[in-house]
Amino acid sequence: MNPNDLDLRLLRSFLTVAECGKVSTAAKQLHLSQPAVTAHVRRLEEIVGQPLISRSTRGVRLTTHGHTLRTLSAEIQNTLSRIEASFRSQHKLSGELRFGASLTIASHLIPMLLAEFSRAYPTIQFDLRVDNSQVVLESVREGLYPFGLVEGSQSAAGLRLEQFIEDEVVLVAGTNPTFRSYQRLAASVATAQDLAKLPLIWREAGSGTRVIVEKTMRKLGIQPKLLAYQYVLAGIEAIKTATMQCMGFAFLSRWSVQNELALGRLRIVRIADLLVRRGFYWALPSGALGEPSDTFVRFCNGYRSELSSPRA
Repeated sequence: MNPNDLDLRLLRSFLTVAECGKVSTAAKQLHLSQPAVTAHVRRLEEIVGQPLISRSTRGVRLTTHGHTLRTLSAEIQNTLSRIEASFRSQHKLSGELRFGASLTIASHLIPMLLAEFSRAYPTIQFDLRVDNSQVVLESVREGLYPFGLVEGSQSAAGLRLEQFIEDEVVLVAGTNPTFRSYQRLAASVATAQDLAKLPLIWREAGSGTRVIVEKTMRKLGIQPKLLAYQYVLAGIEAIKTATMQCMGFAFLSRWSVQNELALGRLRIVRIADLLVRRGFYWALPSGALGEPSDTFVRFCNGYRSELSSPRA
């Protein structure tokens, strides 16, 4: 392979296909035709001398070489984003950064991003509005916020959804051993079908976490309405507290429970046939972003490699 043959456009097309899982979706995000994106990936395969993706009716999957190149391409893209942000920071940027974010993202990702951004741009003022993903999408669509960060790729007519980072939603249980029947119930869960016998604690309708879990259930042939919605609570902290009290079991983002897992107050209930992965997405208007919003989005994209979902 001759490194001089590599073109950033080829890498960008490949990386977008890898993130989206479909050439058609990647083409829309890149504002290119499907044949153009396909040609970019094939040219990249010719350059590296190895197949990078395998195609099926469900989309594309990365080969072993594809996964390696994805990691390296993401590092290159992140470095370029940081270089651009660094040069932009040399120009004075001021004003108010106003946007919306879902509860999980606002509580566990936004603070560290704002801290880094404010060091580079100390004159920017922040106005963060927190709500569930569906409300954030509607607010961006109506022009109440310039952009938003939401959980999962929900229906977003009139908006552009661009993946930021990946997340995993896990089923968690309390660890108090005095609740013996509860612990026996937790130990009896082996497959997704066993969820029907659990008292579940859910987020409210419209929550990105609830939407992706119910969508995954349907793919497994399980109708969510058959599950026990023992409690519906709007706040993540309330759900965690109720679960730690062994009142039920809850599906939550790994980001939101990393401290409780580390302290042994919650534990993950492993389910053999259930893996709930999703993306955190930028909800963007169809047109160009103004400042300082555009700089903030580009700045955050430069930190993607450092924000991989925590593992227990």
